[in-house]
Amino acid sequence: MSKGLLFSALCILSGIGLAATGLSSLRSGNSPLHSRDTFAIQGSAYGKLLARLSETTIDRVWHLGVEQIVPHYMSGDTANTGRNPLTDSHPQGETSTQAKPESTLATAVPSASPKVNASPIDRGKKWIQERVVAQYTRTNPNSLNERHLATVHRDIEKMLLRSFKMDPTHYGAYDSYHLFLTISEFGGSPQANEQAKRIANVAISAAFKENEDPEPWLTAAAAGMNLYLMAATPYMDKGTPVPLELLKEYRNKVGFCLERFDEIQAKSEQSGVWEGLSTERQMEIAERSLFAKRTFKQFDVMIARAETKSLPKAPGENIAKSDSDEQE
Repeated sequence: MSKGLLFSALCILSGIGLAATGLSSLRSGNSPLHSRDTFAIQGSAYGKLLARLSETTIDRVWHLGVEQIVPHYMSGDTANTGRNPLTDSHPQGETSTQAKPESTLATAVPSASPKVNASPIDRGKKWIQERVVAQYTRTNPNSLNERHLATVHRDIEKMLLRSFKMDPTHYGAYDSYHLFLTISEFGGSPQANEQAKRIANVAISAAFKENEDPEPWLTAAAAGMNLYLMAATPYMDKGTPVPLELLKEYRNKVGFCLERFDEIQAKSEQSGVWEGLSTERQMEIAERSLFAKRTFKQFDVMIARAETKSLPKAPGENIAKSDSDEQE
């Protein structure tokens, strides 16, 4: 064996030995001590980027696996027609012209659209688009069976959880996972509800560490509102009023998150960081902020109503009411 090969073999064996030693130090008994956060990517800038990029993948799996339709952003020209080849196919021997006679005149008139003389690039784009549609269009007229659908649900939850761990402050990653856990068709079980409470508290805790980006505080406000709805649901189901203490507690929590959002956004505008965001993201944050603040205003209405009901009645109110009943 040459010296070069011997040196390489020694380096490989040394690396394997060091890796084994490091792995053994991470274990206590049979359970690893680390959090399975490979390369500490969760919560980092790379993790936040991966959380945003994963939205498209999760949305695609959701549409194809659960709704069993081609996502609108992948359907190309068929998105404008709104047709589903499995459900909207014409009966045998019947064409679309026969089904809609008024479209005959439109098909007889030559189109003035520039697509008639499309460039090779446009034709290539359309060809690729049609291949994507063909790849993801279902050809099986039967729906997924219960076991297959349960497997799809499990895979979606794994992706949602992984995306949430990458960035707990990302509104899409948090709210999508919360929605999945609380919808009775997919979650809705006591275990899923407890998981929904856990991720809400994690999102709020992660937002409290943010002092430069205002967006996480909107996520925290949404998480606080979701916690309130989960806490108020038992009272609503029984038809009893929500306790005043509960209303005031979550009004303070959600209100604090919205106040922090306004403060940090004002600082980001002064420093010029806000201008560095794309117009689409600015509009998205503004719309989400408007929705959160409109929803938050309902706390004042509910608290005022609860305080009115808790006030003691005037001494002569019951007597006046009884006298009016006797006169009637």
